[in-house]
Amino acid sequence: MSLCSQRHHLKFTPSSPPATTFRSPHLRRLRTLLFPTLASAKTPPSPSPLPFPSPRRQWRWRRGSSDAVQEPLPAGSSASESGEKKSFWAAVSLIVGTAVGPGMLGLPSATIRSGQAPSAAAILLSWVYVVSSIILVAEISFAAMEEGGVQEVSFTGLASSTLGAGPGAVVAVVYAALSFSLLVACVAGIGSLVSQLFPGVNPVLANALFPSFAGVLIAFFPFKAVDGANRVLCGLMLFSITALVVTGVSVGRSSLLKSLGYACWSPGAILPAIPVTVLTLGFHVITPFICKIVGDSVYDARKAILIGGSVPLAMVLSWNAVILGLASAGGKAAFDDPIKLLLSVNPAVLPAVRGFAFAALATSLIGYAVSFPKQLADTVELIVQRFSPKKGCVQQAYPSSGSSLGRNGALLTWTVLVIPIFIASFFSAAFSKALDFAGVYANCFLFGILPPVMAWIHRAMKKKRV
Repeated sequence: MSLCSQRHHLKFTPSSPPATTFRSPHLRRLRTLLFPTLASAKTPPSPSPLPFPSPRRQWRWRRGSSDAVQEPLPAGSSASESGEKKSFWAAVSLIVGTAVGPGMLGLPSATIRSGQAPSAAAILLSWVYVVSSIILVAEISFAAMEEGGVQEVSFTGLASSTLGAGPGAVVAVVYAALSFSLLVACVAGIGSLVSQLFPGVNPVLANALFPSFAGVLIAFFPFKAVDGANRVLCGLMLFSITALVVTGVSVGRSSLLKSLGYACWSPGAILPAIPVTVLTLGFHVITPFICKIVGDSVYDARKAILIGGSVPLAMVLSWNAVILGLASAGGKAAFDDPIKLLLSVNPAVLPAVRGFAFAALATSLIGYAVSFPKQLADTVELIVQRFSPKKGCVQQAYPSSGSSLGRNGALLTWTVLVIPIFIASFFSAAFSKALDFAGVYANCFLFGILPPVMAWIHRAMKKKRV
């Protein structure tokens, strides 16, 4: 039996050199044809020198011939590891909800001096500037994600990698102050609405109700649940603003047409409305997070930015036109608050006013709360690197796990929500002061100058590597 088994083994074993000597693919193919039994044997296949990437590359980018080849992500790693799957329409709804924020309610107060046509022109030009700036931030974000091999970046990381460690630290502080002031404004606005509905509620509890709900949703549930809540709030916001615009047009149709004849094109009448308009239409704060969830390429981000940014533009233009028309009917001297003006015309729209204000503030709070923890983590990391004895290279200071913040995510989420609750509860002027800082100082500095400068520096650095 031993000789038979040995003959049987020799019959199917080639007398040629070992299989490792077949370096040429043609010889390997010839060996497979001559010895089909050997080819079907249960032996581990030899690894291919150039395996096809599976799954497809996580981020696609138009790369030059001199750029380094980005290794594909392992088959087991994807954006879904952290519960956040790619969703184009989730990104669009997040843009719509965040762009229509607390600044929209007070925008007509800043455009009343210029009139219908000048204010509409200022709003359109501001929107073009805002969208162009956000697209630049998206392009830099995708380039940084691919170069760093991460799935999420922050504005601090982008600034430090392009401007350097020193300017990056300044940008980190200003950006954190901007995001924090916007969170304080949203928490204070929602708390004021809750206090109006329930006058006997403690101010701390009124300010903490919705932020606590948002914190639980973001920290302990997958992003699909956050996206579902955000879409419901966006639907409420669109329904409410439609009701308000229809009511304003039906009540003040003649005054709306009459207001078209007044126009003041002086810079002193137009310029005060630009910071508020930029704050109202801007969503720079969440742009890096949008790039994380929108899709696999920067072209998906551009399309989402244009679609999501067009909805707030239509809402702002219609809201501004209706309020200015009603204000011209009652005389400009009597114009104080657009909400009070609308309620004086038709008190029945109070539920729509409250619904719109709550939805606009709630969606903005969700957008800031899902994006600011990453920003805060990178800011802390940058500060530690700046003051540690062994300083690392800030340009490569991306977290090793770009898909999530790990166990610290829930702690950071609650940190960025609890502090604004106490500020809004014990400082009555927190809403107006936070909006003034965010609109006039931080917003104009960060997003008026930095995105073009960062894009120019990034492209110059890329040309040097060629």
